[in-house]
Amino acid sequence: MLKRGDVTQPAQEVHPGTLPFIPGFDPVFKLKSSHPEGARRKALANWIVDERNPLTWRSIVNRIWQYHFGKGLVDTPNDFGKMGKKPTHPQLLDWLAVEFRDSGQSLKRLHRLMVTSATYRQKSETNASNELRDSGNRFLWRMNRRRLEAEPIRDTVLQLTGKLRRNMYGPAFKDFVIEKPEHSPHYQYHLYNPDNVDTHRRSVYRFLVRSQQNPFMQTLDCADPSQNIAKRDETVTPLQALAMLNNPFMTRMSEHFAERLKRTHITMAQQIGEGFFLTTGRHPNSDEMNTLLAYAEHRGLVSICRVLFNLNEFIFVD
Repeated sequence: MLKRGDVTQPAQEVHPGTLPFIPGFDPVFKLKSSHPEGARRKALANWIVDERNPLTWRSIVNRIWQYHFGKGLVDTPNDFGKMGKKPTHPQLLDWLAVEFRDSGQSLKRLHRLMVTSATYRQKSETNASNELRDSGNRFLWRMNRRRLEAEPIRDTVLQLTGKLRRNMYGPAFKDFVIEKPEHSPHYQYHLYNPDNVDTHRRSVYRFLVRSQQNPFMQTLDCADPSQNIAKRDETVTPLQALAMLNNPFMTRMSEHFAERLKRTHITMAQQIGEGFFLTTGRHPNSDEMNTLLAYAEHRGLVSICRVLFNLNEFIFVD
Protein backbone atom coordinates (compact mmCIF):
# COMPACT_ATOMS: atom_id res chain seq x y z
CA MET A 1 0.00 0.00 0.00
CA LEU A 2 1.22 3.50 -0.76
CA LYS A 3 0.24 6.24 1.63
CA ARG A 4 -1.85 8.75 -0.35
CA GLY A 5 -0.56 7.07 -3.51
CA ASP A 6 2.97 8.32 -2.94
CA VAL A 7 5.60 5.85 -4.20
CA THR A 8 8.07 7.21 -1.63
CA GLN A 9 5.77 6.23 1.28
CA PRO A 10 5.25 2.47 1.12
CA ALA A 11 3.18 0.89 3.91
CA GLN A 12 2.14 -2.74 4.50
CA GLU A 13 2.62 -5.32 1.78
CA VAL A 14 -0.46 -6.53 -0.13
CA HIS A 15 -0.72 -10.28 -0.65
CA PRO A 16 -2.58 -12.04 -3.50
CA GLY A 17 -6.21 -12.61 -2.63
CA THR A 18 -9.77 -11.51 -3.18
CA LEU A 19 -12.69 -9.97 -1.28
CA PRO A 20 -13.70 -11.70 1.98
CA PHE A 21 -17.42 -12.05 1.30
CA ILE A 22 -17.83 -15.86 1.37
CA PRO A 23 -18.17 -17.23 4.94
CA GLY A 24 -15.57 -19.86 5.80
CA PHE A 25 -13.64 -19.23 2.60
CA ASP A 26 -10.12 -17.80 3.12
CA PRO A 27 -9.79 -14.83 0.75
CA VAL A 28 -5.97 -14.86 0.89
CA PHE A 29 -4.21 -17.05 -1.67
CA LYS A 30 -1.58 -19.23 0.02
CA LEU A 31 1.34 -18.88 -2.36
CA LYS A 32 5.07 -19.14 -1.87
CA SER A 33 6.97 -15.88 -1.71
CA SER A 34 8.84 -16.88 -4.87
CA HIS A 35 5.70 -17.80 -6.85
CA PRO A 36 5.55 -16.89 -10.55
CA GLU A 37 2.94 -14.42 -11.83
CA GLY A 38 0.94 -17.22 -13.46
CA ALA A 39 0.35 -18.81 -10.07
CA ARG A 40 -1.76 -15.81 -9.00
CA ARG A 41 -3.96 -16.15 -12.08
CA LYS A 42 -4.37 -19.87 -11.43
CA ALA A 43 -5.28 -19.22 -7.79
CA LEU A 44 -7.89 -16.65 -8.86
CA ALA A 45 -9.34 -19.06 -11.43
CA ASN A 46 -9.60 -21.79 -8.79
CA TRP A 47 -11.33 -19.36 -6.43
CA ILE A 48 -13.86 -18.38 -9.12
CA VAL A 49 -14.89 -21.97 -9.86
CA ASP A 50 -14.69 -23.25 -6.29
CA GLU A 51 -17.89 -25.10 -5.32
CA ARG A 52 -18.23 -22.87 -2.26
CA ASN A 53 -18.40 -19.71 -4.40
CA PRO A 54 -22.13 -19.18 -5.02
CA LEU A 55 -21.82 -16.19 -7.37
CA THR A 56 -20.19 -18.09 -10.23
CA TRP A 57 -22.93 -20.68 -10.58
CA ARG A 58 -25.76 -18.22 -10.03
CA SER A 59 -24.30 -15.83 -12.59
CA ILE A 60 -23.92 -18.51 -15.27
CA VAL A 61 -27.44 -19.93 -14.96
CA ASN A 62 -28.89 -16.42 -14.79
CA ARG A 63 -27.27 -15.47 -18.10
CA ILE A 64 -28.49 -18.65 -19.77
CA TRP A 65 -31.99 -17.94 -18.43
CA GLN A 66 -31.79 -14.39 -19.78
CA TYR A 67 -30.80 -15.73 -23.19
CA HIS A 68 -33.89 -17.94 -23.41
CA PHE A 69 -36.48 -15.79 -21.65
CA GLY A 70 -35.33 -12.28 -22.55
CA LYS A 71 -34.89 -11.30 -18.93
CA GLY A 72 -32.82 -12.94 -16.20
CA LEU A 73 -34.12 -14.12 -12.85
CA VAL A 74 -31.84 -11.29 -11.71
CA ASP A 75 -32.42 -8.44 -14.17
CA THR A 76 -28.96 -6.96 -13.59
CA PRO A 77 -26.69 -9.77 -14.87
CA ASN A 78 -23.53 -7.77 -14.20
CA ASP A 79 -24.51 -6.85 -10.64
CA PHE A 80 -25.59 -9.39 -8.02
CA GLY A 81 -24.74 -6.97 -5.22
CA LYS A 82 -26.77 -4.51 -3.20
CA MET A 83 -26.95 -2.05 -6.11
CA GLY A 84 -28.44 -4.72 -8.38
CA LYS A 85 -32.00 -6.01 -8.55
CA LYS A 86 -33.24 -8.86 -6.38
CA PRO A 87 -34.12 -12.19 -8.03
CA THR A 88 -37.78 -12.72 -8.86
CA HIS A 89 -37.43 -16.44 -8.08
CA PRO A 90 -34.54 -16.84 -5.59
CA GLN A 91 -35.21 -20.50 -4.83
CA LEU A 92 -35.30 -21.36 -8.54
CA LEU A 93 -32.03 -19.47 -9.09
CA ASP A 94 -30.33 -21.40 -6.29
CA TRP A 95 -31.73 -24.73 -7.47
CA LEU A 96 -30.53 -24.15 -11.03
CA ALA A 97 -27.11 -23.06 -9.76
CA VAL A 98 -26.68 -26.20 -7.64
CA GLU A 99 -28.12 -28.42 -10.38
CA PHE A 100 -25.64 -27.02 -12.90
CA ARG A 101 -22.70 -27.16 -10.49
CA ASP A 102 -23.30 -30.71 -9.28
CA SER A 103 -24.40 -32.31 -12.58
CA GLY A 104 -21.23 -32.13 -14.58
CA GLN A 105 -21.42 -28.38 -15.34
CA SER A 106 -22.75 -29.13 -18.81
CA LEU A 107 -24.11 -26.04 -20.56
CA LYS A 108 -25.88 -28.25 -23.11
CA ARG A 109 -27.73 -30.02 -20.29
CA LEU A 110 -28.62 -26.64 -18.74
CA HIS A 111 -30.03 -25.37 -22.05
CA ARG A 112 -32.08 -28.55 -22.46
CA LEU A 113 -33.40 -28.29 -18.89
CA MET A 114 -34.70 -24.76 -19.53
CA VAL A 115 -36.16 -25.16 -23.02
CA THR A 116 -38.04 -28.35 -22.12
CA SER A 117 -39.69 -26.71 -19.11
CA ALA A 118 -43.41 -25.89 -19.09
CA THR A 119 -42.54 -22.24 -18.44
CA TYR A 120 -40.46 -21.94 -21.60
CA ARG A 121 -43.10 -23.69 -23.74
CA GLN A 122 -45.82 -21.18 -22.89
CA LYS A 123 -47.33 -18.94 -25.55
CA SER A 124 -46.94 -15.18 -25.41
CA GLU A 125 -50.71 -14.60 -25.42
CA THR A 126 -51.89 -12.18 -22.77
CA ASN A 127 -54.46 -12.65 -20.04
CA ALA A 128 -56.47 -9.71 -18.68
CA SER A 129 -56.51 -10.77 -15.03
CA ASN A 130 -52.82 -11.68 -14.98
CA GLU A 131 -51.99 -8.45 -16.79
CA LEU A 132 -53.56 -6.46 -13.95
CA ARG A 133 -51.57 -8.32 -11.32
CA ASP A 134 -48.22 -8.54 -13.12
CA SER A 135 -48.10 -6.34 -16.22
CA GLY A 136 -44.33 -6.73 -16.51
CA ASN A 137 -44.58 -10.53 -16.55
CA ARG A 138 -41.99 -10.75 -13.78
CA PHE A 139 -43.42 -14.05 -12.61
CA LEU A 140 -43.61 -15.60 -16.09
CA TRP A 141 -47.33 -16.37 -16.39
CA ARG A 142 -46.75 -16.19 -20.17
CA MET A 143 -43.73 -16.29 -22.47
CA ASN A 144 -42.08 -12.99 -23.32
CA ARG A 145 -42.48 -12.16 -26.99
CA ARG A 146 -38.96 -12.01 -28.39
CA ARG A 147 -37.55 -10.39 -31.49
CA LEU A 148 -34.78 -12.30 -33.17
CA GLU A 149 -31.36 -10.76 -32.70
CA ALA A 150 -29.56 -9.21 -35.67
CA GLU A 151 -27.28 -12.20 -36.27
CA PRO A 152 -30.05 -14.87 -36.34
CA ILE A 153 -32.08 -12.68 -38.71
CA ARG A 154 -29.18 -12.41 -41.14
CA ASP A 155 -28.29 -16.11 -40.83
CA THR A 156 -31.90 -17.22 -41.35
CA VAL A 157 -32.22 -15.10 -44.47
CA LEU A 158 -29.10 -16.75 -45.88
CA GLN A 159 -30.45 -20.17 -44.92
CA LEU A 160 -33.80 -19.61 -46.65
CA THR A 161 -32.15 -18.40 -49.84
CA GLY A 162 -29.89 -21.46 -49.91
CA LYS A 163 -26.76 -19.31 -49.73
CA LEU A 164 -25.62 -20.05 -46.17
CA ARG A 165 -22.15 -21.59 -46.05
CA ARG A 166 -21.73 -23.84 -43.03
CA ASN A 167 -17.95 -24.18 -43.08
CA MET A 168 -16.47 -23.59 -39.67
CA TYR A 169 -13.30 -21.92 -38.35
CA GLY A 170 -10.89 -19.84 -40.37
CA PRO A 171 -10.53 -16.07 -40.68
CA ALA A 172 -13.44 -13.67 -40.32
CA PHE A 173 -15.21 -12.34 -43.41
CA LYS A 174 -15.49 -8.61 -44.12
CA ASP A 175 -18.85 -7.19 -45.18
CA PHE A 176 -17.30 -3.84 -46.10
CA VAL A 177 -14.71 -2.29 -48.41
CA ILE A 178 -11.75 -0.43 -46.88
CA GLU A 179 -10.84 2.87 -48.47
CA LYS A 180 -7.67 4.85 -47.68
CA PRO A 181 -6.11 2.09 -45.53
CA GLU A 182 -2.78 3.92 -45.51
CA HIS A 183 -4.24 6.76 -43.42
CA SER A 184 -7.39 6.61 -41.33
CA PRO A 185 -9.29 3.70 -42.92
CA HIS A 186 -12.84 4.26 -44.13
CA TYR A 187 -15.10 1.24 -43.76
CA GLN A 188 -17.61 1.46 -46.63
CA TYR A 189 -20.42 -0.96 -45.88
CA HIS A 190 -22.52 0.31 -48.79
CA LEU A 191 -19.86 -0.90 -51.25
CA TYR A 192 -20.08 -4.48 -50.01
CA ASN A 193 -21.23 -7.01 -52.63
CA PRO A 194 -24.02 -9.24 -51.18
CA ASP A 195 -23.15 -11.91 -53.77
CA ASN A 196 -19.64 -12.33 -52.41
CA VAL A 197 -19.76 -16.00 -51.35
CA ASP A 198 -17.00 -15.43 -48.79
CA THR A 199 -19.49 -13.42 -46.74
CA HIS A 200 -22.25 -16.03 -46.83
CA ARG A 201 -21.13 -17.55 -43.54
CA ARG A 202 -22.78 -17.38 -40.14
CA SER A 203 -22.65 -13.95 -38.52
CA VAL A 204 -20.45 -15.26 -35.71
CA TYR A 205 -17.61 -15.09 -38.27
CA ARG A 206 -18.18 -11.42 -39.12
CA PHE A 207 -15.16 -9.11 -38.85
CA LEU A 208 -16.19 -6.54 -36.24
CA VAL A 209 -14.98 -2.97 -36.58
CA ARG A 210 -15.18 -1.46 -33.12
CA SER A 211 -15.12 2.14 -34.30
CA GLN A 212 -17.77 1.81 -37.03
CA GLN A 213 -20.59 -0.71 -36.94
CA ASN A 214 -22.47 -2.19 -39.88
CA PRO A 215 -25.50 0.15 -40.24
CA PHE A 216 -27.86 -2.72 -41.12
CA MET A 217 -26.87 -4.80 -38.10
CA GLN A 218 -26.83 -1.73 -35.86
CA THR A 219 -30.40 -0.90 -36.88
CA LEU A 220 -31.42 -4.39 -35.74
CA ASP A 221 -29.88 -3.72 -32.28
CA CYS A 222 -26.64 -5.61 -32.79
CA ALA A 223 -24.44 -5.03 -29.74
CA ASP A 224 -21.77 -2.33 -29.87
CA PRO A 225 -18.47 -4.28 -30.06
CA SER A 226 -16.60 -1.42 -28.37
CA GLN A 227 -18.57 -1.85 -25.13
CA ASN A 228 -19.23 -4.57 -22.59
CA ILE A 229 -22.93 -5.33 -23.13
CA ALA A 230 -24.57 -7.41 -20.40
CA LYS A 231 -28.00 -7.27 -22.02
CA ARG A 232 -28.90 -6.21 -25.55
CA ASP A 233 -31.48 -3.59 -26.34
CA GLU A 234 -34.62 -4.94 -27.99
CA THR A 235 -36.45 -2.18 -29.84
CA VAL A 236 -39.10 -1.93 -32.55
CA THR A 237 -38.60 1.05 -34.88
CA PRO A 238 -39.70 2.10 -38.39
CA LEU A 239 -36.03 2.06 -39.45
CA GLN A 240 -35.91 -1.69 -38.87
CA ALA A 241 -38.84 -2.29 -41.22
CA LEU A 242 -37.27 -0.01 -43.84
CA ALA A 243 -33.92 -1.79 -43.51
CA MET A 244 -35.56 -5.22 -43.89
CA LEU A 245 -37.29 -3.99 -47.05
CA ASN A 246 -34.64 -1.84 -48.73
CA ASN A 247 -31.16 -2.76 -47.53
CA PRO A 248 -29.10 -4.02 -50.51
CA PHE A 249 -28.39 -7.28 -48.71
CA MET A 250 -32.11 -7.90 -48.17
CA THR A 251 -33.13 -6.96 -51.72
CA ARG A 252 -30.50 -9.26 -53.22
CA MET A 253 -31.38 -12.13 -50.89
CA SER A 254 -35.06 -11.66 -51.82
CA GLU A 255 -34.08 -12.21 -55.45
CA HIS A 256 -32.24 -15.41 -54.51
CA PHE A 257 -35.21 -16.57 -52.43
CA ALA A 258 -37.53 -16.00 -55.38
CA GLU A 259 -35.19 -17.99 -57.64
CA ARG A 260 -35.23 -20.87 -55.16
CA LEU A 261 -39.05 -20.91 -55.07
CA LYS A 262 -39.26 -20.81 -58.88
CA ARG A 263 -36.93 -23.81 -59.16
CA THR A 264 -39.13 -25.99 -56.95
CA HIS A 265 -42.68 -24.82 -57.75
CA ILE A 266 -44.50 -23.91 -60.97
CA THR A 267 -47.47 -21.69 -60.17
CA MET A 268 -47.38 -18.38 -58.34
CA ALA A 269 -49.74 -19.72 -55.67
CA GLN A 270 -47.44 -22.66 -54.98
CA GLN A 271 -44.39 -20.41 -54.82
CA ILE A 272 -46.06 -17.99 -52.40
CA GLY A 273 -47.38 -20.83 -50.26
CA GLU A 274 -43.96 -22.43 -49.99
CA GLY A 275 -42.26 -19.10 -49.24
CA PHE A 276 -44.84 -18.29 -46.58
CA PHE A 277 -44.35 -21.70 -44.96
CA LEU A 278 -40.56 -21.43 -44.96
CA THR A 279 -40.57 -17.98 -43.34
CA THR A 280 -43.37 -18.46 -40.80
CA GLY A 281 -43.63 -22.21 -40.22
CA ARG A 282 -47.29 -22.37 -41.27
CA HIS A 283 -49.40 -22.24 -44.44
CA PRO A 284 -51.22 -19.00 -45.32
CA ASN A 285 -54.97 -18.83 -44.85
CA SER A 286 -57.23 -17.92 -47.76
CA ASP A 287 -57.31 -14.18 -47.00
CA GLU A 288 -53.52 -14.01 -46.72
CA MET A 289 -53.07 -15.98 -49.93
CA ASN A 290 -55.51 -13.78 -51.87
CA THR A 291 -53.79 -10.62 -50.63
CA LEU A 292 -50.35 -11.90 -51.56
CA LEU A 293 -51.51 -13.12 -54.98
CA ALA A 294 -53.05 -9.74 -55.74
CA TYR A 295 -49.84 -8.01 -54.70
CA ALA A 296 -47.75 -10.42 -56.78
CA GLU A 297 -49.71 -9.54 -59.94
CA HIS A 298 -48.43 -5.98 -59.72
CA ARG A 299 -45.04 -6.39 -58.01
CA GLY A 300 -43.82 -9.91 -58.75
CA LEU A 301 -42.43 -12.71 -56.64
CA VAL A 302 -39.27 -10.83 -55.55
CA SER A 303 -41.37 -8.15 -53.86
CA ILE A 304 -43.43 -10.90 -52.21
CA CYS A 305 -40.21 -12.32 -50.77
CA ARG A 306 -39.29 -8.90 -49.39
CA VAL A 307 -42.70 -8.76 -47.71
CA LEU A 308 -42.29 -12.26 -46.26
CA PHE A 309 -38.91 -11.38 -44.76
CA ASN A 310 -40.54 -8.36 -43.12
CA LEU A 311 -43.44 -10.24 -41.51
CA ASN A 312 -43.68 -10.13 -37.72
CA GLU A 313 -43.96 -13.92 -37.70
CA PHE A 314 -40.53 -14.13 -39.32
CA ILE A 315 -38.80 -11.62 -37.05
CA PHE A 316 -40.55 -12.38 -33.74
CA VAL A 317 -40.75 -15.55 -31.66
CA ASP A 318 -44.15 -16.00 -30.03
